[in-house]
Amino acid sequence: MPVLVLGKHITGLGVLRSFARRGVDTFGAEDTTDVIVRSRYYRPAPQRLPETDDSDVLAAYLRPLPFERAVLMPCSDRWAAAVAGLAPDVRRRFHASVSTRVAVDELLDKARFRDLVAVLEIPHPRTHRLTAPADLEALSDAELVGSFLKPTASQRHNVVFGTKGFFVESRAAAMARLEAGAGAGITFLLQEWIPGGLSDTILLDGFVDRHGARLATTARRRIRMNPPRLGNTTSAVTVPLDSVAPAIESIERLLEAVAYRGVFNAEFKVDARDGTFRIIEVNPRLAWFSASLRGTGVDLPWMAYLDALELDVPRPRVYRIGRYGVCDTPDAIAIAKAWGARRAPDGPVLKPWLRGDHVLLDWSDPTPLALDLWRAATGRARALRHGLAARLPGRRDGAGAT
Repeated sequence: MPVLVLGKHITGLGVLRSFARRGVDTFGAEDTTDVIVRSRYYRPAPQRLPETDDSDVLAAYLRPLPFERAVLMPCSDRWAAAVAGLAPDVRRRFHASVSTRVAVDELLDKARFRDLVAVLEIPHPRTHRLTAPADLEALSDAELVGSFLKPTASQRHNVVFGTKGFFVESRAAAMARLEAGAGAGITFLLQEWIPGGLSDTILLDGFVDRHGARLATTARRRIRMNPPRLGNTTSAVTVPLDSVAPAIESIERLLEAVAYRGVFNAEFKVDARDGTFRIIEVNPRLAWFSASLRGTGVDLPWMAYLDALELDVPRPRVYRIGRYGVCDTPDAIAIAKAWGARRAPDGPVLKPWLRGDHVLLDWSDPTPLALDLWRAATGRARALRHGLAARLPGRRDGAGAT
């Protein structure tokens, strides 16, 4: 049964490599020029579609494809939502191990997610809805200090603003951010920043089958991230499951409450004030490190594939502790930033890079990493040139060089 990869860049590339090496015909369905298209394993689908969260648009794309049957692998929030809402007649040809659209939306919409965890009494950060500027005005200065603006639709916000959120520098700055977001159709939550270091962030990845059985869970402790506070994990290491038992108990309750099915990725932060595991978010999809977790003994894409076809999904026989994972280019940037600031990088460097499971680096498929490094380097060079030009005498905003 062939696989259609709905995604690009790191997650899509990992899924593509994983299935291609198993001998499964795998096709890239997203219309993109990202690093996935440079993989030796990449084959485009007969037609391709830009990323969408509209199930009807996805259905219209899938119906005329020349596949008798295929398995869909969504690798982003928007794709996960689109697949979850497909009509039954489409799902009879295009199989997927996903939850209902209602369940997916409850997890992706951060405001609804906040309400859900509150009802379930799962420990979470103090959070306020901000639907209008008046909501911000009603909060005290004490509530603003140490908080950040968290978008309710994180992927859309990242596309528009290039960040995961904004720390509150002042009431006026926060108000300006709200107004800018409103212009782009984006709303925010005000969420407290949980005190603690990078290693206090715990990431759970796992799988729930069509019968509601949680067949696999891995736990990783964050080592580095980029950007340093509101960013993505770039290096992590697996830890014993019993060391994060409160987080596992919370995710079990949450997944059961929404009748979840499929791969999940959850983030927790251990509160330095009282040691409580507070849930930050749950992504109802494959994530950056999903394919590389195969090195721990847990192959999440393959489990999702078997479940999509309603086949038996075996539990992993091993779970390797102390296994490092590295997201190559972002981790190199995080390390370079630390050295540039004349400080030691967070956590170990040599062990993850020499012994870890790499997300991009693959000696048999080197071109995607080379392209990603090139794009990062050229992007940095452009930023430096623009910064230098802005400081040149006679330069005027919007007027060009004089």
